[in-house]
Amino acid sequence: MSTKFVSKNSNLMVVLRSGIEGSRALGTASKPGLYARFQGGIIDVKNDEMADLLRSHPGFGTDFIEVAEEEVDPYEYNRKEIEPTHVISEMKYGHVEKLKGVPPKKIKLSPEIKSMIEKQALEMLPSLLKSNPGILKDMLQKLVAEESGKTATETVMEDVTAETPTPVKRGPGRPAVAK
Repeated sequence: MSTKFVSKNSNLMVVLRSGIEGSRALGTASKPGLYARFQGGIIDVKNDEMADLLRSHPGFGTDFIEVAEEEVDPYEYNRKEIEPTHVISEMKYGHVEKLKGVPPKKIKLSPEIKSMIEKQALEMLPSLLKSNPGILKDMLQKLVAEESGKTATETVMEDVTAETPTPVKRGPGRPAVAK
């Protein structure tokens, strides 16, 4: 039977039994310690004795908790990534040319926070549209363009080309005349 423990930290290491260093002068042998490492904030313990030691640890309940197999990780949205962001700089003549590998910052939002943000946005929308009606016009143009399968710039370009007269081509050497 396995027991699942979840930590607030991504890379927590818990000392369950500290190791004892050996001494050649006294003739004592070293005794290894017992440690539990949370990888990605989760440890799956298959040994009942180790699970009991984790439950009796002073950090149990504050630094880490026990979770049933089917339960959702409560610290999933607050836990930071283990791996730092890697930036590779392409150098030319002592100057940085390009930065590669800069990932966009991912913001983890819980479903409760997402619903709260949507609720606040809906409350703010009417006052925003009243103060700036140009935003509503732009949004409607984009919606019409998406429905017709064209981009907003294509629809604006169609409006502009419909208003400009098309020149009539005349013989060689003569300028075109607009209709």
